[in-house]
Amino acid sequence: MAEELSADAGKGLKALGINCTLKRSPATSNTEALMTRVLGILSEHGVETEILRPVDYAIKFGVTSDEGDGDEWPQILEKVKEADILLMGMSIWFGVRSSVCQMVIERLDGTYNETNDVGQYPLYNKVAGVVVTGNEDGAHASAETTLFNMTHLGCVVPPNADTYWVGEAGPGPSYLEADGEDHPYTRRTSSWCAHNLLHMARILREHPIPPIGNTLEEHGGDSVHVG
Repeated sequence: MAEELSADAGKGLKALGINCTLKRSPATSNTEALMTRVLGILSEHGVETEILRPVDYAIKFGVTSDEGDGDEWPQILEKVKEADILLMGMSIWFGVRSSVCQMVIERLDGTYNETNDVGQYPLYNKVAGVVVTGNEDGAHASAETTLFNMTHLGCVVPPNADTYWVGEAGPGPSYLEADGEDHPYTRRTSSWCAHNLLHMARILREHPIPPIGNTLEEHGGDSVHVG
């Protein structure tokens, strides 16, 4: 018989949604609408949730954790480090993930020069998932690249950790306008995404990945950059 999740199953866990839309707040974001469904399910089980848009911050281009001179990326990075679940959201432009998402991944590269309390990368024992919206194709490519990036940064990716909605070929209505919230496949995958992120976060909270064999100190402490 399947385990019933209690309303406080995720109590004590934090989920951060990073909405890499090109639209500044408070403009309507289709990506955020789908992210809200995933985070809403997590919230129903006691997870503390938050969504932010990097475009609302003054973020400099670079691959360090602080590019100085007014760079506001450190504010976002602090929230990333505090979260147990990271939900990356992005829109599709020209068939690939948004430039904002690419910039976020590039800035997370800076964490390769840091460690957690046991000598692992700071994103170890965090769980990652992806939400993608757009027209035509590009959802699979956006999700697979981003999830691969997140695993390299230290995150764990559970099964079915992505959900997406894409419209028909050519210009047309987006997720909200097309009533994507009622699309059976997207509803199913967003539920799987939320529940599997929660299950894996609970597992890692009780049984974190041990530092044996995967600390920087064991391998000379050299920093690593992907690019």
